[in-house]
Amino acid sequence: MPLSLRPLEPATRPAFEALLRESWEPSWDDAIQREIVAWRYRERPSDGRTWLAFDGERCVAMIDSFVRPWLLDGRPVMLREHCDWYCAPSHRPAGIGVVLMRKLMQQKEPIVSVGGTPPTLALLPKLRWAAMPSLDVRYLPIKARGLAAGLLRRRWPEQEALARAIPGFVPLRRPRPAPPPGPDARIEPWDPAEEAPTPRAAGLVELLPRAEHDWMRRIPPTLGRPLSLAFRVAGALVGVSFSLLAPAAAGLEGFIVHLQLADGTQATADWVVAETARALARDGAGLIRCLAGDPAKTAALERAGFLGAPPRPAFWWSRDVPAPASIDGGFLRADDFVPLALLRGRRLSARAMPERAIA
Repeated sequence: MPLSLRPLEPATRPAFEALLRESWEPSWDDAIQREIVAWRYRERPSDGRTWLAFDGERCVAMIDSFVRPWLLDGRPVMLREHCDWYCAPSHRPAGIGVVLMRKLMQQKEPIVSVGGTPPTLALLPKLRWAAMPSLDVRYLPIKARGLAAGLLRRRWPEQEALARAIPGFVPLRRPRPAPPPGPDARIEPWDPAEEAPTPRAAGLVELLPRAEHDWMRRIPPTLGRPLSLAFRVAGALVGVSFSLLAPAAAGLEGFIVHLQLADGTQATADWVVAETARALARDGAGLIRCLAGDPAKTAALERAGFLGAPPRPAFWWSRDVPAPASIDGGFLRADDFVPLALLRGRRLSARAMPERAIA
C-alpha cells in the first residue's frame, strides 16, 4: 500500500505507541511506558508536532519536535528542536526517515540539533544543515561506584549492576566550593511561579520558561527526582539551576539539566555551578553530568572539579537565518534530560542479575 504522512492525533495514537514500544525496545513494562508516554506526549506544554509515516495502517516511522523560546544575540526567538526520530528497520532502505526530516525542515521555525547517533551526525550536513560550535561535555565522578556504573552502562549495559560490588562510600572527587558573588547571598528552592532571569549574552542561548519548568518538575518518579534551585544576592535573583537525580542500576546519577544566569560574570557562574553540584552530591549522586557552551560556565565546571569528555556536535537549519556564532545549552534541548538510558540499564540489569539491580 502507498506510504502516507500523518500527524499524531487520537486516531493515530495506537499505531504510534506500538512503534514507540518497538523503538524503545523491551526496556520497561507497559505500565511504565504508559506513564512516560502520558507525561512526555500528552502533558507537555510545547507541542511542536509529531509526524508519522504509515504503510497502510501500520506506523513505520516517526519524528517528534519541541518548539521553545531561545535568545539569539539578546533577541527572543522560537526554535524547533527535533527528537524521537525513528524508522522501522524494514522501511529504512526506502529513506522514510529522511522524508520525515524534510517534512520538519519545511516548518517556519529554525531548527537546532545537538548530539545524535553517528548516522544522524553524518546525514545532517548532507541535508545542508550548518555546523555550530560544539557543546562541552563535563562529568564529576563523586563515587567510585558511580564512575564504574557509567562505564559499564556504555559498554555492557546488562552488567551495570556489577558496580554495586564497589562500596557506595568510596569517594573519588567532591565538588569544590565557590564563594558567593556578593553580600547577603542565599540559595532556596526555585518557586515554579517565578520566571528565570533573562541572560545578558551574545549568540544562541537556551531558556527555561515557567510552563516548561512546571512540566519538567512533574517528571514521573520512575525517571527521577527534580531539583530546582534559585540563587539570590542582596535579594536579587542572579541565577537558577534545574537538575535531575535519577535512579540507575547501581545508585543515583545527577544531571545538571539547565543553568540560567542573569549575567555572564565568572563569580556568579562559579557559585551557581558549585552549589548545584554540592546539592546533588549531598542527595546521593554518585556521578554528575552537565553540558555547557558558555565559556564562563565551562570554566565554572572545571573549577568545581568536573572532568572533560568528547564534545557534543551542534547543527542549525534555517533558510533565512544564518547559523549563530555560538551556542550555550544543556540537557534541556528537546527531551535530552529524560534519562531513558538509565531506565533501560535498570531493566537489563534486573533481567541479568535480579538480586543486584534496583527495581
